[in-house]
Amino acid sequence: MLGFENAYWLGLFILFVLSASYKWIGSLVGSTVLVALYYIYDLYDGEAFLYIAGGYLLFSIVITGTFQYFDHQNERLNRWQNFFNKQSKNLHVLREVSLALQSTLKVDKIMHIFLTAVTAGYGLGFNRAFILLQDGKDSSIFNGRLAIGPLSVEEGHVIWENVVSKKLTLRDFIKLQREAEMNDEELNTMIRSYHFKIKSNHRICNQVLTEKEPIIVDDHFIESDELLQSIKEKFSMKQFAIIPLLTRGKVIGLMMIDNFVDHNVIEFDDLDNIMPLATQGAMAIENAILYERSESMAIEDALTGLKNKRFLDRMFPHLQESAQSNKTNLTAIVLDIDYFKIFNDTHGHLLGNDVLIQMGRILSESVDDDDIVCRFGGEEFVILLPKTNAIKGVEVAEKIRQSICSHNFQGGESQPLGYVTASVGVASYPNSTKDCGKLIHLADEAVYQAKHLGRNRVISL
Repeated sequence: MLGFENAYWLGLFILFVLSASYKWIGSLVGSTVLVALYYIYDLYDGEAFLYIAGGYLLFSIVITGTFQYFDHQNERLNRWQNFFNKQSKNLHVLREVSLALQSTLKVDKIMHIFLTAVTAGYGLGFNRAFILLQDGKDSSIFNGRLAIGPLSVEEGHVIWENVVSKKLTLRDFIKLQREAEMNDEELNTMIRSYHFKIKSNHRICNQVLTEKEPIIVDDHFIESDELLQSIKEKFSMKQFAIIPLLTRGKVIGLMMIDNFVDHNVIEFDDLDNIMPLATQGAMAIENAILYERSESMAIEDALTGLKNKRFLDRMFPHLQESAQSNKTNLTAIVLDIDYFKIFNDTHGHLLGNDVLIQMGRILSESVDDDDIVCRFGGEEFVILLPKTNAIKGVEVAEKIRQSICSHNFQGGESQPLGYVTASVGVASYPNSTKDCGKLIHLADEAVYQAKHLGRNRVISL
């Protein structure tokens, strides 16, 4: 084939290779060079040369066009394949998240599941994600609640190497809430202490709230917006996206995502993929918040805001079991407002309710955070002091009694003792009884003794 006698077929072969490798440039250069060589060496003359040149040109066009067509079809097929692969992955993420969200009604757990799906490599794969929820009293205020992701690039690489070595799946990530909270403790401390108020001059965030559409924030937007500058400086962000958490047509929060470690550019296609997940997460978060509120209403006294008897009945067995198994003290204080019926008959129930509200505030401020204050019913209150002995319990009770006496209740001067007072009973395990279940009953008996002895006093059994 390399001899001059086969130059025509050799030229076709060369054109085929050049056209397949370099497309139009290869075919043009190859045809020109071959025709020039044939002309220089005078291999063909006259009419034959014109046929050869025209044939080469036509062959180049046909071959290049054919390869171009197949390349175009292959690229089109690859685009569709990538599209379907991405959609399949997104559907897988939605399925995993849907199953996980059905397992809990705790707000923090739901947010962890949601953010895990956004940040995990087997999920949507963003490096970091933050959730800020709308304040219940002021819709323009957003409070940081939860975040997942590294604080530094080095930390991000360490996390990813750990993921690869352990071959963790999205379902594994969702299960590892406690480990994630420990890994992201510093970031979560930052986000939970962070809040902002969206003002009229915060154009980008207002746009997200009014149009209810996500937006990608880069340096062009950041320069002209003080709120975005604050976010960028606080979390060392460059390019990031703000996504509204929508449910029933209203925004309940904002999610922010960025690629802090790999610096991958966030595209609008990414936001299209994340919006169905964001909507699903927002609905789950709202349902969990509503559930927690209903649970809170079920165990809280509507008037005073203290826990109610239902909560006391639920918690007391646990405190009792803990005290007995750990051999620690448990003290119960029962308090009853003196002559409260006379107060209501004199001043009416509205002012009586005000006394109960202020009484609840006094009791809450007089005990530690671990102690439990309940409105037992009417004008009677119960306080449980875990790990508190009888002596300390009496001290707390006396402090409460004195606080009530010194408090300026409206209408208190009309009471038989000249001011609002309370009779207080104290009982402690194991000092008062070895039967922890009888604590509240014994403290209640002590209240009746205090009443019998003249009221406005503390009696300990």
